[in-house]
Amino acid sequence: MELYGAADAPVPDLAAVLAFCPGPGSGIYKCHITYDTQGRVKAPVFAPYRPRRVKKLVCVEVPHLDYSCKWEDRTALEAVGAGLGGDEEALILRNGLVTDTRYSNVVFGDGCRWVAPETFLLPGTKRAFLLERGRMECRPLKAEDVKKFRFCSLVNAMLDPGDVVVRTEDILLP
Repeated sequence: MELYGAADAPVPDLAAVLAFCPGPGSGIYKCHITYDTQGRVKAPVFAPYRPRRVKKLVCVEVPHLDYSCKWEDRTALEAVGAGLGGDEEALILRNGLVTDTRYSNVVFGDGCRWVAPETFLLPGTKRAFLLERGRMECRPLKAEDVKKFRFCSLVNAMLDPGDVVVRTEDILLP
């Protein structure tokens, strides 16, 4: 609500929006729903979902990047990874602290537990779900702390811990 500036700003009923929208058919799809500050909704867009193959994370320090809401305009966020290879993804740092990638939260594992960085660009629904259920802990993580773990997993609404994993030796630190 703070984004809209008023507690009574209209927020669309997303279940109702989808009830009047024919689904895309079989398979796994992601759905993009865009709405404005008056609650007006653009037509939902469905796209086939295929997780990216990420083999390497490259730490990029971006102290002033704001992605506190899922903005439709992702230009600044996408620019962070300009020049990366097809199997590389940016691991975004803010003042030396680990946050997220351009499209996911991150969790670090040692084979026994998952640890999420306390700092993030976007809180993420899957991140919140996992924290609420005690499936991971949360603490401050500096860039140099990532080497204390065996691997990093990308997590978002479509990805569970373990779905996309990068070994910590394949994380390029600043």
